[in-house]
Amino acid sequence: MERRNTKKWTNELKVAIINNDLEQIKHLSKREVPSFSSIQEAKEAMHWIAKARDVLIGEKNKIGTILKEIKRNTKYTNTNQTSTTSWVV
Repeated sequence: MERRNTKKWTNELKVAIINNDLEQIKHLSKREVPSFSSIQEAKEAMHWIAKARDVLIGEKNKIGTILKEIKRNTKYTNTNQTSTTSWVV
């Protein structure tokens, strides 16, 4: 039964990574990682955990870029609103 659980967990992680399903990756990371019956299974799980980490880091970087754009656009909008309203009386 344990072997089935480890395979199921690994397969669910693979699918979440392939689908870029952040919620499922989060869910799987919060669940207890099953005990693996062989070094090969553990190495495979480590590989997929590293891939999940890469997906999360990529999303973090995307969000950082979006936040920078929002800050830049907000600053630009605020600057333009101030300069255009100052000459309209």
